[in-house]
Amino acid sequence: MPKIARKDIPAFVRRCYDQWKKANISTREAETERLKFYVGGDGQWRPSEISKRRDSGRPWITVNKCKPPVDQIEGDIRLNPPGPEAKPVGENQDAADPDIIEGLIREVEYRSGAKNAYSTAAKYVAASGYGCIELATEFVSDRSWAQQLRIDTVEDPAMVFFDPASRRLDRRDAGWAGKIRMMSDAQYRQEFGEGRVLQPSGVQIAAGWIQDALGIGGSMAELNEWTGAGKGPFYVVEFYLVETNPTKLRLYSNGISYFDDDRIPVNVMRVPGEENSRTVPRRQVTKFVVDAMEVKDETEWLGDVPPLFPVLGPEVYIEGKLHRLSLIAGAMDSQRALNYVATTAAELTGALPKAPFIGAKGSFEDDRWNTANSEMWAYLEYTPVFITDETTGQQQLAPPPQRNMWEAPIQWLMMLGQWYSDNIKATTSIYDASLGQQKSDQSGRAIEQLRSESNVANFSYADNLHKAIELMYQQMCLIFPKILDGPRVVSIVRPDSQHEIARINQVFGEDGIDQATGRKGKANNLAIGQYSVRVVAGPSYQERQSEAVQTLIAFFKGNPQAQMVPGVAAKFLRMVGEGNPQVEGMADMLAPDQTKDQSPAQIAQELQKATAENQQLKQAVQELNNKLQTGQPKLEIEKYKADLEAAVKLAIAEIGAKVQDSARASADALAAQQSHEQMAHEAGMQAQQQEHEAGLQQQQAQAAMQQQQEAAEQEPSE
Repeated sequence: MPKIARKDIPAFVRRCYDQWKKANISTREAETERLKFYVGGDGQWRPSEISKRRDSGRPWITVNKCKPPVDQIEGDIRLNPPGPEAKPVGENQDAADPDIIEGLIREVEYRSGAKNAYSTAAKYVAASGYGCIELATEFVSDRSWAQQLRIDTVEDPAMVFFDPASRRLDRRDAGWAGKIRMMSDAQYRQEFGEGRVLQPSGVQIAAGWIQDALGIGGSMAELNEWTGAGKGPFYVVEFYLVETNPTKLRLYSNGISYFDDDRIPVNVMRVPGEENSRTVPRRQVTKFVVDAMEVKDETEWLGDVPPLFPVLGPEVYIEGKLHRLSLIAGAMDSQRALNYVATTAAELTGALPKAPFIGAKGSFEDDRWNTANSEMWAYLEYTPVFITDETTGQQQLAPPPQRNMWEAPIQWLMMLGQWYSDNIKATTSIYDASLGQQKSDQSGRAIEQLRSESNVANFSYADNLHKAIELMYQQMCLIFPKILDGPRVVSIVRPDSQHEIARINQVFGEDGIDQATGRKGKANNLAIGQYSVRVVAGPSYQERQSEAVQTLIAFFKGNPQAQMVPGVAAKFLRMVGEGNPQVEGMADMLAPDQTKDQSPAQIAQELQKATAENQQLKQAVQELNNKLQTGQPKLEIEKYKADLEAAVKLAIAEIGAKVQDSARASADALAAQQSHEQMAHEAGMQAQQQEHEAGLQQQQAQAAMQQQQEAAEQEPSE
């Protein structure tokens, strides 16, 4: 795209807006009608039908069944908020950890309340087929030059327009995009002062020569639309123009590649050689704030795509024409028919006879007939009346009063209404089990199956939202090194929503040693690393925490003995308490938390206690060694006695036995001797094993004492 002069930007923006309107007029009309069906009320009726019914005094009733399916999509996003997952591309020792990148993104989401922006976009894409998310930069405070990112909610996606030539689902290939702000006269004056739009005679568009003199391009209709004929509302557009500039990218001695227009750090030299440079078709985005006639502000956007990220429904092109769908697009006809059925049933109910008894004139002279519908009477008497037959002229007795038994076909209307209601469920794939109906109607497996079908059938809306958020995450990774371009300490948010302080872009401490930890530090340089960021969605940390607590409660009910394991009950209390000081105190009574910060006095007390326990262990080990040493001779004596007894038994057996039994007696004596030898050997081995275990315990006690002493020496003194 050729370079556009600054003075021509307002006319160019108006042409782009007009081009977008002409290309999307039918799509915008369909989206507007769908939003009316989502809101309900008169929006689900044709204006001409409402006018006729109002004139004739007839009712029109709306039973809005298009809103719950949209609420289901929005609720799923709130319950399962998307979040970042970063993976490094390539290896660089000093590049920032992916956890730092994820934490920075979460901090932006936390500070911006991004969940509201995501759920609003999901609501619009499910209802109309078109939602949007915006990324912006702002100063940290009124007294700071540092910038930070912010995620904004787009309350009205109809005010955001894109290059109609773009085709990708996330519109990253758009050459321009804009967002309209409609301001009243007072708002415009307060923000921009007295501009050309607010000349005393209004906008100067009455004659062509005045436009030429003022350098105002465009038609009178365009200018009137943008200025309200000089009376407001006034259109002020944040317009993003994408231009491609071939720029040299060169490698420098710090291992980082810089463009020629980047700020090069001090003492960093360019690496020579043509192989260390190349020309890049660099995308440059410029933000213009314009009204109908002039540019109010011009700044460079730090990303390479406009920071307006559309969330679109399924798109289909038929003969080159775009058709964009939404969740309730196919349910609108059934919804309109359901409204007619409900209205007809109400009209028929209102037309039921107000006088339930009919009879000949003069039959109701008894006063009890006046209260026949409100009081219980044992009997009702009527006055016989004679009537004259017009054909014969004869008089005959009129029939007694009868109850009017006419019944409107309400039941058939209810069946028809249920049929239309089922059609709405089929077109939206949101069934009763997913809309909160009673679970007793079906089995648990059937309910889960219906929920699964709903999630699969409607997953495209959540997936398109995730694609838009993924592109926004990628832009954040490009912008972070530009606004966090020096050594500093930043706040990041962990997956459990806890804030943490991280150091980036430089190793803090002398000789690359982190003074806080005493270990070799890491630069965490945001400008070096490259990351692949994707969106992960699932239950929030609070939801997972609640599910874990419920699972543990069920586990303890089935296995109460598990609570007797040391430390289990205390850890469970800390999980349930979530930082409550009173619950933490109860947990400390069961098992003190060794990870908490301790004062030097507490550390000294713990060291003294550990030293005493270590001394006790040493005494126990010494006593055990003494017992083993005193018990060894005893074991040898027992072995000698056993051998002696075996020899005596052998001699007695040889002398007293007969010749024929001498062989058997010798065998028995030999077996007895072997048995006593084995028993003596096992006793010796057992004593040796006990001595070895006692030595190990003594070594462990000495190691534990040494670690506690080292930890006490490392704690800073008060």
